[in-house]
Amino acid sequence: MLRAARLLADDAALRRAALVPVALTAAGCAVFAALTAAGDAADGEVTGPGALHLFTVAFVGLASMPPTLLQRQWLRVALEARRALGLPAGEDPFAGQGWVRRVAREWVKALRQAVVVSAGLFPVVVVLSMLPGRKPVTAALGVAWAFYWVLVDAFELPLEAVPGPRRGAGTPWYARALQRLAAALWVLRPFGWAGRVLARLTRPWNEEVRFTERHPWETAGFGLAVGAALAIPGVGFFFRAIGIVAATSLNARLEGDAAEAGGEAAGGAGAAPQDGAPPAAHASPSPGSSAT
Repeated sequence: MLRAARLLADDAALRRAALVPVALTAAGCAVFAALTAAGDAADGEVTGPGALHLFTVAFVGLASMPPTLLQRQWLRVALEARRALGLPAGEDPFAGQGWVRRVAREWVKALRQAVVVSAGLFPVVVVLSMLPGRKPVTAALGVAWAFYWVLVDAFELPLEAVPGPRRGAGTPWYARALQRLAAALWVLRPFGWAGRVLARLTRPWNEEVRFTERHPWETAGFGLAVGAALAIPGVGFFFRAIGIVAATSLNARLEGDAAEAGGEAAGGAGAAPQDGAPPAAHASPSPGSSAT
């Protein structure tokens, strides 16, 4: 995380790319805070939160949500992060889309994510409500679930910027868990339906969810580090930018080398034998197969 912050401070192009969405977000939050504080003052509410407090809450809240209106600007940060880290050039998977269509798509995704975060654990909460001492457990699960989706969102732009087709596939872990519960007892059969609905709602984040499955401890450590960045005065304003750079670096470290090794292995398998080396023997056909 410190490396990401240093890179953001040292690389001029990356810094300029990050300043645009940060400045626009800060301007919007400042207008919101000023209008809200002025409205409270006009109503005689002198004990309400001040403009600075409102600004900070709004800024942190927006930084933790999908980018929506500024998706193109934040994706540019992800592309610049790849360049600054010395990775192959990234690509915009929605380069041919206009701004209105892009924003509409991002708003739909934001609404889907809001439903997932707010109601995704509803079947589990219903079961927990029947148990004694349920409130602390329910609250902890809710916080963990919301935190998990902040992490998933942090990896969205860095993974979208990776060149090539997206790799997300399969049923996500939370849907599989609900389906296993449904198979354990017939009374819990609605859990299976909830799992299928949840898998359908979260389909746009399949690749990010699979990444967190493959690297759970690294993802958790990344989340704690990004959260700690919020507590550093001044650095918190670049919370999303630092997160994008750090997530890009983490993805390259955990999966970039493996992908390159796989490509080299595939290339080596099809390479011609070196001078003096015997040619590879053709595999004999298996019983029951026919040569053509």
